[in-house]
Amino acid sequence: MQQITFHAMGCQMLAAIDSEDPQAQSWLEEVPGWFEDWEEHLSRFRPSSELNLVNSQGGSTTVSPVLAEVLRAALDAQQKSGGLVNPLVLNALEDAGYDRDFDHLPNRITNENQKQNVAIKERLTLDFDNRELSLPLGSRLDLGGVAKGWAADKAADLLGKKGPALVDAGGDAAASAPQLDGSPWPIAVANPLDPEEQLDLVLLWSGGIATSGRDYRRWQVNGHWQHHIIDPRTGLPAETDVLSATVVGPSARLAETAAKTILILGSLDGLRWLDKRSELSGLLCLEDGTTIPSRGWLDQIWR
Repeated sequence: MQQITFHAMGCQMLAAIDSEDPQAQSWLEEVPGWFEDWEEHLSRFRPSSELNLVNSQGGSTTVSPVLAEVLRAALDAQQKSGGLVNPLVLNALEDAGYDRDFDHLPNRITNENQKQNVAIKERLTLDFDNRELSLPLGSRLDLGGVAKGWAADKAADLLGKKGPALVDAGGDAAASAPQLDGSPWPIAVANPLDPEEQLDLVLLWSGGIATSGRDYRRWQVNGHWQHHIIDPRTGLPAETDVLSATVVGPSARLAETAAKTILILGSLDGLRWLDKRSELSGLLCLEDGTTIPSRGWLDQIWR
């Protein structure tokens, strides 16, 4: 087993490959370059990124294959979540105070122009074959709802051509296949109330796992706590009793979509939504530390 760690997409990353091939380390050293290239297309915190160029131009434009692929993933997430995972949330995120890389965001912000209760009803259109994107007037894209899951899946697929691989993109992890001896990849689920403690240990054979939470990326505006998970129904940070949601599914991208959907819906409706989908299982952690597993969760963990 060989692995590499690096920083990308504002997170600590890990890539591992279960191979004794002497070239395995050189394969791993290619992975940070993949993420660097993807960020040049997808990051809203890089002034020169393709995403920022598209947002500044507005209207209709031809996009790169990378951005087209992620936009298609974003539209799929929007459809699967019933509109709750929406790529057109950038204006709402900035109105809530998330207007720069989180590492440079003040803990407390005064915003006299903070907007309230503006639902996000617009939808983008994408002609994938011709890579033609049309943005509604005044709307801007943020791909934080799908980019990490997509990148984890993509990197695991590319690295997995050389051997069983795992890529953990800041908590959104994808496995290409079981390890060489047939065993699963162990993935710890951290306690959002105490990151040094784990809630469970997931055994990931293949597919993905993702966690969405409002415990880390949060800040105060005018004395009120805000976080980065926007509810498109209100255009505001979601009001929810779920502190974090972890989901295991066929891909990291699908798990990421599901985790965000559950957090926005809240524990009661979120669990109902999850239990209707047999390919997914999850664990919810509430404000008071209570954990609620979905159907099938016990089949995913070490006992």
